[in-house]
Amino acid sequence: MRSIFLFSLFVLTFFGARSQQPPAPPIQKGTGLSLPVDSPTSEVPLSAMKGEVTVTMSPKLEALLKDYNEHDHLQNGYRVQIFLGDRKTAEETKRTFLQKNPEIPAYLSWLAPNFRLRVGDLRTRLEAEHLLNELKAAYPGSYIVPDEIGMPRLP
Repeated sequence: MRSIFLFSLFVLTFFGARSQQPPAPPIQKGTGLSLPVDSPTSEVPLSAMKGEVTVTMSPKLEALLKDYNEHDHLQNGYRVQIFLGDRKTAEETKRTFLQKNPEIPAYLSWLAPNFRLRVGDLRTRLEAEHLLNELKAAYPGSYIVPDEIGMPRLP
């Protein structure tokens, strides 16, 4: 019996407090603050707006973000393998490739008994196909391989 009484008291207190609050005024068109947007119809120019944002974080969150930035974040993607063979030729091929294509990363790895040279950090198979078509003339034996890639820089 006592629990029913307490529950009733809670319901009356909760809903009674909510009903005593004044209702929010209705929103009418043409009133209130107009926010600027990137359009010629904007009432307030963007250059007139100034503000300051302060972010307060706990030391634990700052340490977590610092730790996150120090690690590599690999994802499944694709690269184009342009060479498989001995070390000397692989290093020379990498050097000439990077001279011709400085914006495309090149990775030299060893898979016994050969060295392999893979290029690009490509998220999709379509991106890999485009790169393969560009490189086919200079490296006719090249092909696409699935690999773990670092996050490529976005333009």
